[in-house]
Amino acid sequence: MCRLYIVGNPNSGKTTLFNNLTKSAEHVGNWHGVTVDKKSKIVKLDGAQYEIVDLPGLYSMNAFSLEEQVSINAINDMRVDDKILYLVDANNFKRSMLLAINLLMLNKNIKILINNYQTFQKNGGEIDAQYLQKILGCEVCIFDAQKSKMDINFFNFSTRETAFILTLKNKCFNTDNGNIVSIVNGNEIVDSSEVNKTELSKLKNIEIVYEYILKISKNCIKNNKIKNKIYGYSNIDNKILKLKVFIPLFIFTLFFIIYFTFFLIGPIISDIFINILYLVIQKPVMMIIRMATSSTFIISLFSEGVFGACFSVLGFLPQICLMYLFLSLLENSGLISRMAFLFDDMLQKVGLNGKMVYTLLMGIGCSTTATLSAKNMTDKNAQIKASILTPFISCSAKLPIYVTVAFALFNRMGVWLIGGLYLLSILMTMVFAIIFERTILPSQKSPLLLEFPPLQSPKIFNILQSVKNSCKQFLIKVFGIIFVSSILLWLLSNVNIKFQYVGDVGYSILYSLSTIVSWVFKPIGLDNPNIICALLVGLVAKELILSNFAISNKITNLSLLGASLVSTSSAVNFNVASGISFLVFVLLYFPCISNFGVLLKEVGTKYTIIGVLVQLGLAYACSYVIYNLLTKGLAFTLLALLVAVIILFAIKTIYKKIKLKKIICDCKNCNKCNK
Repeated sequence: MCRLYIVGNPNSGKTTLFNNLTKSAEHVGNWHGVTVDKKSKIVKLDGAQYEIVDLPGLYSMNAFSLEEQVSINAINDMRVDDKILYLVDANNFKRSMLLAINLLMLNKNIKILINNYQTFQKNGGEIDAQYLQKILGCEVCIFDAQKSKMDINFFNFSTRETAFILTLKNKCFNTDNGNIVSIVNGNEIVDSSEVNKTELSKLKNIEIVYEYILKISKNCIKNNKIKNKIYGYSNIDNKILKLKVFIPLFIFTLFFIIYFTFFLIGPIISDIFINILYLVIQKPVMMIIRMATSSTFIISLFSEGVFGACFSVLGFLPQICLMYLFLSLLENSGLISRMAFLFDDMLQKVGLNGKMVYTLLMGIGCSTTATLSAKNMTDKNAQIKASILTPFISCSAKLPIYVTVAFALFNRMGVWLIGGLYLLSILMTMVFAIIFERTILPSQKSPLLLEFPPLQSPKIFNILQSVKNSCKQFLIKVFGIIFVSSILLWLLSNVNIKFQYVGDVGYSILYSLSTIVSWVFKPIGLDNPNIICALLVGLVAKELILSNFAISNKITNLSLLGASLVSTSSAVNFNVASGISFLVFVLLYFPCISNFGVLLKEVGTKYTIIGVLVQLGLAYACSYVIYNLLTKGLAFTLLALLVAVIILFAIKTIYKKIKLKKIICDCKNCNKCNK
């Protein structure tokens, strides 16, 4: 079976082509690092089977990042009959030619597809595809990766070695193909006796390749209007690419998205949606159940454990869709890359770089996915830091909790509380990045390899596809983990330790377990066993917290849940101090069991445990400070903070002494140290 590799620079349309060829729905973005590992799928096309492989973007056969090394390894391991579809962004033609020539000099069988040609033409440019095909010796086609139906035969290849390639090889290498592979890959030649030192230094210099690329471009590109224009950079960038402009714009955008999604339009749509679900699903099913049985246990199981718990989460689907819509708009418009560019200097000071922006923004959607995206950090310590810090950024599963509690406490003014929670999460991320950088995870300064797309009108198809995929994952989670867990949760909340149905949370197994540890949560105002129950089950998935509230307060209608949380007669209820303390704890404590599994795989047991302890400790400390500030005043809070600072200083001192002792022990046989 033939493999067909999709190769190209970042943001050239590789994943879009992969989705069209394989009918897949992989995430498509316009910034570097969307694809951090190769993806493959076997499809049947033109009566034959092919394995289509989507590789991460790269610029040459020299790796500058981990994802580029993935692509280089895959290309080096290609079989003789494997083929390459090489995508060239017409707007970055010169840059794309370096990798194309690398591949041809490695004798790879490739077909060049020139993408984004319409945009190039609008800017006044033309590319002579026939000349390029003649000079390179491989088929060159102009096409659009976004078309659902391709009119190009991808599976007929006719690569040949042209006089141009032979001349280039002779001028650069003047030796056999084995040495060409070594030099193109940037590696040392194993048997250097074949080439003298003068020739070897000449081989390592790729200036000749760049000279040929300039010659090709001069003959291929017919374009005067955009000759000196930097693709992707516009006059608007001159105004917004300043921190004093961009940061207020970013904060305003964040608050607007939250307010519009969860306080202005979102609740109206959610109410309509939940009423439809009630009329179409819940009401008819409950009528059938009541006709079939009079068992209180079975009726309560379905009304509270199934519909009440699941609908308390599912009712937020319209708002989740709106949030993903706004995030997709930011991504497709090119603003995320600009955010990475602006925040790179700031992040470099804490051992990270602009790529962390992508990871943190993905964390707004799902912490687990964001942790996986931390692979794009080139330094190992930076990758570990990014993975540990990502859960500090609030994921979409927590948003319904914020909205329900904040709206119950402050009505529409709750938007300021939610915005404050997001700003607190960013602040804590930066603080602990500095702490890790100066203690256990110092990292090397790494350059930011950034794809800078133009500011553009978002593409409707990409946005809808992204929103559809995100909502699909949300629904899978609701009808998978949440459905099963909600039933189990209802049983634990309504059955006593003798496994007898009691129909009262106050006598249940879960309540009994929560009562045992309630003293731990008393200093932060959350000693209500029902709240502790919710926090414990939230370790499995944050969506279960609202399910638990609905079960504890015996709520079957989402619109009534918020009102019940401020009623003193409810099993779960909050005042202002305990409500804010609860939200801060939910914001910062460990996200979910799936994130725990990913952390174990990505950073190992040691750093996973460190991450969990840091998250739990920080959540508790912040909730303690805020709760006591609101209830006992500033003096008590400052005293508590002073004690905490003294403890942290002591820990830091002990750590330094242990580290120094280890260094002395490691150097005990060193003559220089013994002197």
